[in-house]
Amino acid sequence: MTIAEQVIAQAQFMAPELIEDNAQLLATVCNATVSSLAARLRDNLEPEDCLADFVTAAGMYALAAMMDIGDWSGMEQLTAGDLTVRRGDHAPAAYLRSQADLLMAPYLKSGFAFLGV
Repeated sequence: MTIAEQVIAQAQFMAPELIEDNAQLLATVCNATVSSLAARLRDNLEPEDCLADFVTAAGMYALAAMMDIGDWSGMEQLTAGDLTVRRGDHAPAAYLRSQADLLMAPYLKSGFAFLGV
């Protein structure tokens, strides 16, 4: 089983109701998540080096993306003339992302740098 397939299975396990009719979209989102998360790993690490945490975090990131893509429950306003769309808070998606960030923190490149002046 590939890492992407493991991430898809993890996402399906964590939120089957979210993705029951969106299997193709989930596969696309999971593949993109695996690629982007692997690119953020420290130079000396591969996804296999932290497989359990990688698969779990990638599944969380993918579910957060799926919530952002398909969550219209937070809709506050929709105007057809001149198209205005306002959405509410995405607390569940933000929570999943923050938990995935915490889980992967020991494995990721630092996002902070000092520059001389």
